[in-house]
Amino acid sequence: MQKLKTNFAGVIMRNPLILASATTGWDGERCHQAWLNEVGAVVPKSFAPPDKFAQHPRCGRMKIIRHGKNRIGMVNIELYTTMTLEDWLKTDLEKAYQGGNCIIASIVAHPNPEDTGINARKVQDSGRVAMFEINVSCPMPADQSRVGFQMGNDPETCYRQVKAVKGGVSLPVGIKLTPTTHNMVPMAQAAESAGADFLTIGNSIRSFAGVDIATGLPKLPAYGGYSGPAIKPITQRHVAEVAKAVKVPISACGGVTTWEDVIEYIMLGATTVQICTSIMWQGYGHFKTILKGLEEYLEREKLESLDAIRGKTLPYITTIEEASQRPALVSQVAPERCTNLKKGGCEVCGKVCFYGAIEFSPRLRLKPEHCDGCNLCVEICPVGALRLAAPER
Repeated sequence: MQKLKTNFAGVIMRNPLILASATTGWDGERCHQAWLNEVGAVVPKSFAPPDKFAQHPRCGRMKIIRHGKNRIGMVNIELYTTMTLEDWLKTDLEKAYQGGNCIIASIVAHPNPEDTGINARKVQDSGRVAMFEINVSCPMPADQSRVGFQMGNDPETCYRQVKAVKGGVSLPVGIKLTPTTHNMVPMAQAAESAGADFLTIGNSIRSFAGVDIATGLPKLPAYGGYSGPAIKPITQRHVAEVAKAVKVPISACGGVTTWEDVIEYIMLGATTVQICTSIMWQGYGHFKTILKGLEEYLEREKLESLDAIRGKTLPYITTIEEASQRPALVSQVAPERCTNLKKGGCEVCGKVCFYGAIEFSPRLRLKPEHCDGCNLCVEICPVGALRLAAPER
């Protein structure tokens, strides 16, 4: 476990895994349970929301999204903490802190940034938190107060929130940015220029849970936040773009289910990785499963720490324009693996080729002169018999 020790914005954590701010950290006891299961740090549910947002619906507020029997995501219409800041300060922060828990306090950004700073100061005075994460990314509220993701889409607002909290506390301060945006970089750069010590990317994505076609009713009665495995590609795009544009460390949050997901995010530039939905589905013990995978990975690759791979992928990410100038590749088949060439029957790849580069007469025959190098046949082949390569001469 020593190899997983992580320096995040000056705070030393026993590993890079963080419990994200959500249901799993709704009170002090739940935060403590995560710590007992070896997480590196815990972000409790966001503190001190405006009163009208203090209560989330209690008539069913989560809907798992499935593809067949597989869980691919979840929509929730949950809001901030349901406890007052005073309750946290009197009792639950102390419960959460048991055993020396590394607590990152999530503070709801208020319309007046000075109010955000005042709340942060109160929490710092408890002596039980290690750093702050300003929440400008909750995807639910959409009224005139602009609390939540609407704030997170405005660089000036992000700047002012960070500046206000930095002016009120001495601990490291970060900001949790919203993935419900076409370009996160301006907000990230504004936060960095205001003195942010780290960035969290991102939150759940503003979404809709679907329709019950038997009744015509919505599966959830309001717009919510989409989380889980399906959002990982979206969050990874934001992490990579921001990592190229700022120097402050990043905590990646979105779609982490396995230790491989953690490695991917670190290779894209993240220092820590926050996890929520997979913990909600599998329990706090899932942290230990992920940590075991990370430890075995470091041993297998003979790495002393995850620092060795941080940002490894970034130099290889380019533009579509540049990629389109690279030499053309075409599909090639490994006969010893292809089901059709060995015994016939399978024609899966032919159904997905829209360029006329695959035909069956009756066995598979590739027509490289028609191949457009899209790679879909390679992705769809159930036995991995196809690959893209330079055309044979």
